Amino acid sequence: MSHSIILLHTSIALVGIIALIVVARLNPVIVLVLGALYLGLATGLGIEQTTEAVAEGFGDLMAEVGLIIGFGVLLGSLLSATGTLHRIVELFLRAFGRNKSPYALGLASGVVFPAIYFDVALVMLAPIARSVAKRTGIGVAAVGGALAIGLEVGLLMILPGSAALAVSGALGASLGTMLLVGGVVGVLAIVISIFLHSVLMRRTWNPAKDEVAVEDSSVGFAVEEVEEPKRRLPLIVLLVPVIVPLLLIVSGTVTEIAGVRIGWVDLVSDPVVSLLIGLLLGCVVCAVSLSMKSVEQALARGAATSGTILLFNGVAGSLGEVISRNGVGDIVAGMFQASSFSPLILAWVVAALLRLAQGSGSVAAITSATLLLPVVGSLGLNPVLVVLAAAAGASFGGHVHDNTFWMFRGLLGLSTRGAFQVYTVAQSIMSIVALVLVLGASVVV
Repeated sequence: MSHSIILLHTSIALVGIIALIVVARLNPVIVLVLGALYLGLATGLGIEQTTEAVAEGFGDLMAEVGLIIGFGVLLGSLLSATGTLHRIVELFLRAFGRNKSPYALGLASGVVFPAIYFDVALVMLAPIARSVAKRTGIGVAAVGGALAIGLEVGLLMILPGSAALAVSGALGASLGTMLLVGGVVGVLAIVISIFLHSVLMRRTWNPAKDEVAVEDSSVGFAVEEVEEPKRRLPLIVLLVPVIVPLLLIVSGTVTEIAGVRIGWVDLVSDPVVSLLIGLLLGCVVCAVSLSMKSVEQALARGAATSGTILLFNGVAGSLGEVISRNGVGDIVAGMFQASSFSPLILAWVVAALLRLAQGSGSVAAITSATLLLPVVGSLGLNPVLVVLAAAAGASFGGHVHDNTFWMFRGLLGLSTRGAFQVYTVAQSIMSIVALVLVLGASVVV
């Protein structure tokens, strides 16, 4: 089959996925599987190879990152239950002061606790954001935008954010390198984007049109009661479940760079094992601070949340497997032999279009990244750069078909117009800033 026909069917599949999700409003999981089946059959893989690719793509990705994502979400749920994030934000506010409070909130939500699932962190942080806006007089536009930026960066770019882990695993990116480069890019993206968004909001924000009383918001979202701790543990103790896994992963990277193989270090630095250790430590901390009942409730909430994440990521892996088998990788490799920038821009564009189409940043990032998976090796391009470019694109343009858009509206007391400015505009600014940073990083990484 000619290259042009393969590219044509690939384009049809991607456009069809977008159309079915946006126009027909079908579930993205169903649409991604249908797109993978169509693409395999249309490009000559045949029935047997197509169905095999769909199944293996899902299974291989789950084998790679399924436990990592699951453990990360469960750990995030435990950290939410103990109120750790609240205390971190208060610490940041004292350290940064009033005028820098948006930066404190953005960095706390994006860098300190990327393990927390977006919705869980948002429920915890939205009341804090409202309080900070009122207490400092800075306003909900700047503070809410900082929260939207920080949470998105924590989800997509900084380990152990669930989407960052999923995309890194799908592309075989070094988690140590991702931890370092993603951390630098993420921090810079948060700070620069919050500044730019704050400047824009001073020109466009109109409280009369953009804000409503929280109790008058038409979007209902119940915030669970947080159990009062029976023991107020030191903050450093509450942070142990996050610090220990990160240190273990870094230890493995250090020994790898040094060319030293130590059996027990290899074991505990494996992401699955290190996150399991963090999860167990989280259970102990939560039980001591609250109760065993709170541990069980937090794990139950995390398990319910992780199922959706795993399903979305798995079927995106199915589509990626079909794309890797139908020869489009060799074609794309030939198209981008002259420049290492082009694949990064392509990853950004595809992810941005998918985010605009179906709302899920995780699905957009992993689908875009796996599109270029077959060509990463042949171009000599560091997979971490592709991960970050896809993550940047997946942050662009979330709007009314994204459930967190409405959560922001209701929890922060915004009108729909205000939600567009706080959520859509803020994350889109961050998306473009992050792309520029990734292109800059490609010169040295």
